[in-house]
Amino acid sequence: MDRRVSELLSQAVQQSTLRSAGTYTNPRSWGVYEVEPAQPVATKRFRIGNHPVRQQELEREFGTVQRIALFTSRSLAEQLSAILNAKGEHGA
Repeated sequence: MDRRVSELLSQAVQQSTLRSAGTYTNPRSWGVYEVEPAQPVATKRFRIGNHPVRQQELEREFGTVQRIALFTSRSLAEQLSAILNAKGEHGA
């Protein structure tokens, strides 16, 4: 696993540390999600968004979604997603 990916994952938070606050969490959190698009070259495999709303949206759109990590920083989620999309697969 890439060192930067490991560093980012070490900063992820556990869902159990977040409280539900309406449709979002408190503190706010951003997830990195892996989807399996019908046409892999047509879309990004790793997506980010406010948790849990974005996960639910992706489940409706793609069916199966795997949450890779949760962060309390959008920047960290963006960085992890960008690295994973550049590599083309989780943990490569």
